[in-house]
Amino acid sequence: MARARGSPCPPLPPGRMSWPHGALLFLWLFSPPLGAGGGGVAVTSAAGGGSPPATSCPAACSCSNQASRVICTRRDLAEVPASIPVNTRYLNLQENGIQVIRTDTFKHLRHLEILQLSKNLVRKIEVGAFNGLPSLNTLELFDNRLTTVPTQAFEYLSKLRELWLRNNPIESIPSYAFNRVPSLRRLDLGELKRLEYISEAAFEGLVNLRYLNLGMCNLKDIPNLTALVRLEELELSGNRLDLIRPGSFQGLTSLRKLWLMHAQVATIERNAFDDLKSLEELNLSHNNLMSLPHDLFTPLHRLERVHLNHNPWHCNCDVLWLSWWLKETVPSNTTCCARCHAPAGLKGRYIGELDQSHFTCYAPVIVEPPTDLNVTEGMAAELKCRTGTSMTSVNWLTPNGTLMTHGSYRVRISVLHDGTLNFTNVTVQDTGQYTCMVTNSAGNTTASATLNVSAVDPVAAGGTGGGGGGPGGGGGVG
Repeated sequence: MARARGSPCPPLPPGRMSWPHGALLFLWLFSPPLGAGGGGVAVTSAAGGGSPPATSCPAACSCSNQASRVICTRRDLAEVPASIPVNTRYLNLQENGIQVIRTDTFKHLRHLEILQLSKNLVRKIEVGAFNGLPSLNTLELFDNRLTTVPTQAFEYLSKLRELWLRNNPIESIPSYAFNRVPSLRRLDLGELKRLEYISEAAFEGLVNLRYLNLGMCNLKDIPNLTALVRLEELELSGNRLDLIRPGSFQGLTSLRKLWLMHAQVATIERNAFDDLKSLEELNLSHNNLMSLPHDLFTPLHRLERVHLNHNPWHCNCDVLWLSWWLKETVPSNTTCCARCHAPAGLKGRYIGELDQSHFTCYAPVIVEPPTDLNVTEGMAAELKCRTGTSMTSVNWLTPNGTLMTHGSYRVRISVLHDGTLNFTNVTVQDTGQYTCMVTNSAGNTTASATLNVSAVDPVAAGGTGGGGGGPGGGGGVG
């Protein structure tokens, strides 16, 4: 199974300082913290009680770069050492036995930028645990024992850009779980294997998020991600997403990369990717896909890389459009993406090498054509056009010659994902003939219906509107 992307770089190797001259050591010991003013700043140590700020390296750790890098990995620590130097910028506490992060543990480390607490036994993070960290950029908490998202502990981390919570036994993500850190750019929630619930408003407030990892999280549906208006990379691999529906990626107009490998995807419905206007790379490899809806990728004008290998593709007329698309999009390498699994005569052939001579294809069938409809102005209306398969594309031609597709709209009129032409509020000007056009690789089939819109009876309208007085003004009704 593919590993979740975005894994943090391994910690740099520990190193000890060497001081060839005693004078240099004297200057280092009595110099102010990095970034501090000449008069110095009084800071209470993590141990509390107003003790002087720590300047020497803790016995259980190794320090370098004038104690701005402190590494305390694999030291069997049960708690965070109280004497971390005040000018520390990088603190690595990975692979210890720390269980609780207490309030004000790091409050004297105002220069700290990277804090690594991964691979401990952390089960509780107290409110205020990260107080006093105005410079913190990266917080790593993966591979611990957290059962909830420590939302309140993130207060005041105004510069936090990266948060790693991967592989914790978190069971739910509540509403506004990360709204205290709107500065986040990268959020790793991969491998939350006990996750059972994600609130509709879980990601509200993350207006700057660029990368989200939800891989291997036991997901059966794609959660609501509409708040992530700047999201560019989304990892959903390793879940159980049997069906991808239209609207699953609503609002993700900035998304450039989408990974859906090993996600048990068997069906992708028509128009499922229409919201992904900026998508450049799509990985659907190692799934259960046999075919894709006709022209599924047509709205994705920036799409350059598609990975479709290791799917049981059934090579019939439904994949012919895909063969044409591959030849046009990646003409230099049509063997990059997928092989036929069936029928037997085509097994092992690359989809990008197929052409119409390999099949006997037929134009699509409209099983429920639109019918003439009489409505009154102001009502809602629908013209159906149902096909026997989602592998076709459905467009509509309006009376004035406008071609409407899913994702395009006029005021009050839109094409739904099932091909229905929907009117939210008809007017007399909508009257006319509408033509449904269903297309597949073999051709197209059309069916037309007339929409008749009657004007509202002004007398009836006046009677229900509580019009003015005078004879018959409607005031006596009821």
